[in-house]
Amino acid sequence: MNNNHRLLPGGPWRAFTWLALGLLISACEAPLDLTLVEREIEKPIYRFDQLKAAASNHRRIIAVGDYGTVLTSLDKGKTWQRTQLPTKSSLISVASCEDGSFAAIDTVRKVWLSDAQGSDWRAQQLETMESPMAISCDPRGRFWIAASFSTLIHSDESQGNWREISQQEDMQFTSIQWLDKDHAVVAGEFGSLYFTEDGGESWERGNDIPNEFYPMAAWFRTLDEGWVAGLSGTILYTDDRGETWHRQKSVSSAPIYNLIPQGDRLYATGDNGTLLQLIGDGWEQVPEAPRLFSYLITAIPQGEERLLVMGGRGIISPIDTASGGDSQ
Repeated sequence: MNNNHRLLPGGPWRAFTWLALGLLISACEAPLDLTLVEREIEKPIYRFDQLKAAASNHRRIIAVGDYGTVLTSLDKGKTWQRTQLPTKSSLISVASCEDGSFAAIDTVRKVWLSDAQGSDWRAQQLETMESPMAISCDPRGRFWIAASFSTLIHSDESQGNWREISQQEDMQFTSIQWLDKDHAVVAGEFGSLYFTEDGGESWERGNDIPNEFYPMAAWFRTLDEGWVAGLSGTILYTDDRGETWHRQKSVSSAPIYNLIPQGDRLYATGDNGTLLQLIGDGWEQVPEAPRLFSYLITAIPQGEERLLVMGGRGIISPIDTASGGDSQ
């Protein structure tokens, strides 16, 4: 007998082999159970959430992140409600004004505005070519956006009619902080610092931070006294409006993303779950900080004894700071 038909593509042994394989796969396949997926979706916070910023109006806390995620808490972070804005872009910064209203910026040049309830969000497209980096609100109720190409964009007091101001320098502004209705500080790329003393009508460039320092975070107690932080855990301090800077000791070399005051204390959040406190003239790890592989991006002070830290993988964790030391 000629058995060459076994080698042919359409031979009976080939057909039998595929039939047996199909039966074997069908027998081994278990019913698909989506129960765990459905339970995860029902939660207000997902394990894959990447939070980028937070703000509080003393009644509500708003946290924002990737894919238009907005989380809202009315009970100091104990429970949360989730809102998905109609955008796939990341919300990278959020601020609140004294009237309680909120504004967040995304990566496609939109400002998302909400009233003090933090529930009804509406988008305004910024008519600019620059990339927004951070948002703040001045005591007059105007939102200010720090952006690329040394640009500041601000609303009027109705939080509309945006105006663009540029220093015509090819550098990013990374932060803007208002100290009162007249005074503010802007920090940016290449160690740039700008100050205003007339409510933003004019901006004066101060001395640059040495070595073209890139400030990932900045916080000033006054126009003279402030801190900037960046890559490799570097934190610099000035008490003469940036004329001189001093590098402070730190137990961490992780990038620092934010500086957060709590009364007389000052904290820093960063990569790899970094949470530092200024003790004397150096930075030490907060013992109560959660042990994480993800980043901590910011914290919301809650009185003098607690911080609510936030970051990657949907981390939102209360930290007891009652036993911490005093900042200088």
